Amino acid sequence: MRKTPVVLGVLSIIFGSVVALWSAVSMLLQRSIRDFSAEMAAMGPHRGPDPAEMMKKMSAAQDQLAPVMHTISGGMVALSLILIAVGLGLYRRQPWSRPASVMWSLAALAFIPVQIYLQIAIIQPRMMEVMRDTMASSGMPSGFMSSMQGMQKGLVVIMSLMFYAPFPVILLALMGRSSARNDLVS
Repeated sequence: MRKTPVVLGVLSIIFGSVVALWSAVSMLLQRSIRDFSAEMAAMGPHRGPDPAEMMKKMSAAQDQLAPVMHTISGGMVALSLILIAVGLGLYRRQPWSRPASVMWSLAALAFIPVQIYLQIAIIQPRMMEVMRDTMASSGMPSGFMSSMQGMQKGLVVIMSLMFYAPFPVILLALMGRSSARNDLVS
């Protein structure tokens, strides 16, 4: 018997735990970070765009976008918790873990474009609109923001694919092959 299921099980537990923890903390702290940023922006004199005004607008935008951001974080937490369960099954060489790992891989790969779409089509445009408005109200050129938005879209796609696609692809490739059935206890 190969050690593939055990190794993949341990990796699933580790990756699932890290992403679940990161996503849950991110979801829980979204409002606290926003409030802290607004307090920091209100301190001291400044030049250029008014940070307090920008943070006020950003806070309003974040409140509007909270359901979308919670959807992304909640989806990541759910997928991560399922991955931990699948990882435990793989580690224990349970027969159900093979089809579960294949289904999880497909679901995780399907969630990546959803996450990218929500970031690019909903979250980023709204945040850039706030930045553009702030720049325009302070008399600064807003053309820079348009080029920055294009760059951010590319970064979201690249980073999402780079961070979230490799493990589901590897898990699917290794557990999806028919010989993986022989590595699990019947």
